[in-house]
Amino acid sequence: MAEVIQIISKTDFTAQSLTPAPSPSTNLTAPSSVRIQTRLISLTTNTFTYAKLGGNPLLAWWNVWPLPSTVSPETHCRISAWGYSEVVESTIASLPVGSRLFGYQPIGTRAEELQLKESNVAGQYDVVLSDDGLRVGLNAIYNRYHIFGDEDRQSRGLRALFYALWQTGWMLNQHVFAWEGGFKPSHPFGDAGGDGWDAEKADIKGAVIILLAPSGKTGLSFAHELRKGRPEDEQPEKVIAVGSEKSKVFSKSTGLFDEVLLYEQVDEIERLAKKGQKIVLVNFGARGQAADTWAVRLEEKFGDNVIVLLVGGDPSSSRPPALYGKAMDPTSNIYQVHAGLVRETAVANLGSPEAYYKAQETAWERFSREGAVPAIGIRWGNGLEEYKASWDALVDGQYGPETGLVFEL
Repeated sequence: MAEVIQIISKTDFTAQSLTPAPSPSTNLTAPSSVRIQTRLISLTTNTFTYAKLGGNPLLAWWNVWPLPSTVSPETHCRISAWGYSEVVESTIASLPVGSRLFGYQPIGTRAEELQLKESNVAGQYDVVLSDDGLRVGLNAIYNRYHIFGDEDRQSRGLRALFYALWQTGWMLNQHVFAWEGGFKPSHPFGDAGGDGWDAEKADIKGAVIILLAPSGKTGLSFAHELRKGRPEDEQPEKVIAVGSEKSKVFSKSTGLFDEVLLYEQVDEIERLAKKGQKIVLVNFGARGQAADTWAVRLEEKFGDNVIVLLVGGDPSSSRPPALYGKAMDPTSNIYQVHAGLVRETAVANLGSPEAYYKAQETAWERFSREGAVPAIGIRWGNGLEEYKASWDALVDGQYGPETGLVFEL
């Protein structure tokens, strides 16, 4: 088929279409530039978050790739997906034609132009912002592209599906909830969070960890790292999943949780912890006001022993939980998580970006070598038409958390 790109309605993130957008016909002449074409991308519910919330200037997810002149920027936008692209034209000696880049990729078959510079870590490149206004406000993680080794198809699919979201789970376990002899604890909001986080707050040895909406890739990655990425004597006592009826069987099948409850089973908190025991409630995007309900009831029962972390929100709701306003109060035990700022703090704590990325990649190799989350199987698709159909099917609830969607273009 002719070259096309995905277009999203700004008023309804579920409304998407494919529109013709031919690649440039002129040769690339700008220095330090490449043209890339997407070859492999994933589709997750997190992709919908980019579509729904991308208009926020602090996120800027709608402002990454240029729109064709036939599409109005007042009504429509483009978003991105995690995966791999191929360099099809280059003026950068270290990135010859055929190079494979992992990162935040355009959803389409059109060749897109990027100006890149070598980053402070070997094998990584950062986008140089141009005067077209694109990518302004975008967090650094979305402006960095990696060259990985000679990965096989399955490894590329797993990285496209999990890597960006797994990083947040890994950072929470290793850096936010750091243990003695490990990394220096990082505030959930990085250095911008102030001094309200220390080794005592970070200590979850013997604690009860409750995950709301745990069946997404970020929640599963955090649960996996809690169980597989900590010393035995630094383990929490229990890791509990709280989700929907639809996700209950899947959450149990992962083997990562000591118990699986439903959102409406909030009365079960009476037996979840002992008096004086620390409880950490982590919201990965609970539906409706479930996060508020659980936080309030836990605080009523266990008081200051409860710490709440806010990682994600419900992409289907226009009204955020009240907890997100309370997180602005430095005297509360409620913390907003900003993965990009945690990463910056972790890099500073380790002394160099090289040290940080080496530790991260070593952990990823362990995660993938252990089979990641075996309860999730990759469903391979081909082409943008199938991607479009799967988007609609995912919106309609036809795919559960046990299915990881990856597409070769």
